[in-house]
Amino acid sequence: MAAKRNTRWIVMGGLALAAAAILAVLFAPRPVTVEAAAVHRGPIAETVSDQGWARVRQAYVVSAPVSGHLTRLPLEVGDAVIAGRTVVATLRPARSAFLDPRMRAQAEASISAARAMLTQAEAQRLQFRAEADRAARAQARLEPLAAQGVVSRQGLENAQAAATSAREALRAGDAAVLARRADVAAAQAVLTGPEAAGAGLIPITSPTSGVVTALLQQSERDVAAGTPLVEVGATAGLEAQIEFLSQDAVRIRPGDRAEIYDWGGAADLPAEVRLVEPQAFTKISALGIEEQRTRVMLRFTGPESGRAGLAPGYRGWGRVFLHETPSAVIAPAGALVRDSGGWAVFRIEQGRARLRPVKVGAITDRDAEILEGAADGDSLVVFPSDQVRDGVRVKTRRAG
Repeated sequence: MAAKRNTRWIVMGGLALAAAAILAVLFAPRPVTVEAAAVHRGPIAETVSDQGWARVRQAYVVSAPVSGHLTRLPLEVGDAVIAGRTVVATLRPARSAFLDPRMRAQAEASISAARAMLTQAEAQRLQFRAEADRAARAQARLEPLAAQGVVSRQGLENAQAAATSAREALRAGDAAVLARRADVAAAQAVLTGPEAAGAGLIPITSPTSGVVTALLQQSERDVAAGTPLVEVGATAGLEAQIEFLSQDAVRIRPGDRAEIYDWGGAADLPAEVRLVEPQAFTKISALGIEEQRTRVMLRFTGPESGRAGLAPGYRGWGRVFLHETPSAVIAPAGALVRDSGGWAVFRIEQGRARLRPVKVGAITDRDAEILEGAADGDSLVVFPSDQVRDGVRVKTRRAG
């Protein structure tokens, strides 16, 4: 009897233990499934990127040296030019304006008056020539008589003075004739209209070798001195102008390594920062947001053959390397979480997630440099959900 009672208690105890075990299994907290990634060593670089375009560092604007009539430019945008040899523009003297009937009548009357004055001057010159000849003959007759004492010394001097005065009057008459002929020519020039072809062409050559980047005056027209005609860009000075947000530009320094990508070519173009402009400007983004941007000039450092096809105005992306480490402890950027104002990670230790503070260096869009708090080979939770807390059991699957 006692044996049966003991057997029953043993069976009931076993059933109770089995039920408790089943309940423990059913109600025990299940491990959280998380993605995990390993910390590893490798190169990392912190960069800033933005859009911009290629431009010519040295552009020359060719202007008209004098006022004149510009002939149609023989060039097109993109044409290659050689310094001192390629004619980029040609000037000829400006054409005269048309004369209305009143102005033409006045000009013709001025010509008639000038010709009359010329006739008068020529007649006076003939009179002066006759007087000079007569005075010269009188002087020639008196000189031998004065030598014989027949004529007084004063009489000879009077004859010499009269001859000299007559010669000078003849010179004045010649000058008057020349002046009146010039007056006739000036009066006739007033009648010169636009039908008279201009002469004396002035060729204007390019000051530098490069390509034509803009035609500022293309059609035939009259231009004043100093009028811009053609813009020539020295292709050897091609660079990139990138407009960075001011909060990114403040970290960029001249000499920083950079590169141009997504410009249409097969490979990225190496470059370096030449200049960070000292003043920002306001620009409205595509979303209508006001942004403060700063122009940063990137100088190409690679061979010119690598950027064949790139021309001024072509758009591309510029990337500046702010910080580079050739061998760093790298963790996925998705493993970082905020904790007490700093950075932390969930490190997987013996099947549980442990929250560990870390000190972070460079951060890119994919990776983060770990300076302290994690080591090469550690397994970290990537993109932890709100179910992941310090000490929770986790079941890992590798991040794809």
